[in-house]
Amino acid sequence: MKTLVTTAAAVFLSASAAIADWAPTGPVKVLIGFAAGGGADSLARLIAEDIEAEYGWTLIPENLPGSGGAVMARAVKDAAPDGQTIGVGITDTFAYGVLAARDPGYTTGDFTYLSTIAGTQMGIVAKSERGWTTMSEVIEAARSGASISFGTMTPRLADAAYYIGKVNNVEFNIVSGYKGGRAVLNAITADDVDIGWVAGPQKAGVESGDLRNLANGEDQPLAVSPDAQELSEIGVDFAFGATFVAIAPAGLSEAAQGALSEAIATVIGSEGTKSNAFITRVFALKVKTGEAARGFVEQELADAEALLDATAE
Repeated sequence: MKTLVTTAAAVFLSASAAIADWAPTGPVKVLIGFAAGGGADSLARLIAEDIEAEYGWTLIPENLPGSGGAVMARAVKDAAPDGQTIGVGITDTFAYGVLAARDPGYTTGDFTYLSTIAGTQMGIVAKSERGWTTMSEVIEAARSGASISFGTMTPRLADAAYYIGKVNNVEFNIVSGYKGGRAVLNAITADDVDIGWVAGPQKAGVESGDLRNLANGEDQPLAVSPDAQELSEIGVDFAFGATFVAIAPAGLSEAAQGALSEAIATVIGSEGTKSNAFITRVFALKVKTGEAARGFVEQELADAEALLDATAE
């Protein structure tokens, strides 16, 4: 197999070669912080299938949705740190979610971060027929008196929409509570909102010319719109995409952490695996393992605290 892991992951895998002989002594439960049937659930299950095929381990996926991933996180926190239980969620659960929920039943430090997996394709989207090509043009329209409605699907993205307006001295009509980016996209298409956060389902519409990514909400270019306006150009120094992450309980041995991290990074970064093909088609590969993964989550926690401070009235 041709491996496509990032440099950071490759360095980790080389360093962990001496401890890669660890193997689970029984089935590994994979607790998935999402409902069955969606893209995130499919991603986790395909990773489990690929690890079984590559390593011969037995992995048992189990959906534990609820409270933005907190239900899954609490279950992983309370599991024995023996490598027999891991979780798949998003970094938001361990950053913004910890702060916004006040006391979700866990802290960012309660986990071993095995690997980031993939990132979404978060953009601010509008119908092309509206005539806007960048978020700057939307802001100018709002300054000229246009009423702009902004669809969001999470509290963090609602805060992001508010912050964009605040730093640009405009006020958007923020419409919250949509159940995922597909619902926001449907609202945009139906003219229920003017613009909105969408995390990937806009791809076909952008490719056909019916939709436009007005701004890039990720920390790396959007695959379908690599030249989309960066948020920094409108005074925003945060990224708002979601990053999928694999976790284990705190206290996991170095050998178990190394082997589990290596297994995940290898299958998602190798051409020919089901998970790599799925990530390439739907998401964007984003592999950071070990301390790099922990550092990524801790930086998101710091950014979330700064965003909450900046949006506080």
